[in-house]
Amino acid sequence: MKLKIVFCVWMGLGMLAGCSSGAGEKTTGAAQNGSATANLAAAEEEKICKVRAITGSRFKQKTCMTQEEWDRMAYETKKMLDDDTRSKPTNY
Repeated sequence: MKLKIVFCVWMGLGMLAGCSSGAGEKTTGAAQNGSATANLAAAEEEKICKVRAITGSRFKQKTCMTQEEWDRMAYETKKMLDDDTRSKPTNY
C-alpha cells in the first residue's frame, strides 16, 4: 500500500514539474503556425495512397508514397521482370 502512495506522489510531482517547465517559453501563435506549416510542406510532399493486394493473404495493404516513389517502384518492378524473363532459356 505504501508503494502505491509513493508511486502516486512521484507521478504527481513529475506532472507538476512537466507543466511548470513550459511556462517560461513564449512564442507567438502566428510565428509558430507559420514555421510549422513551412516545415510540414518542406518535409512531406503530397502522398498518394493506394490499396494493394498482398499475395498469399486475404487482407489488403494501404501504401502511401509520393509520385516519384511510385514511379521508381514501377520502374524497378518492370526492370526486374524484364531481366528475369530474358535470362531464362526459352526451351525448357
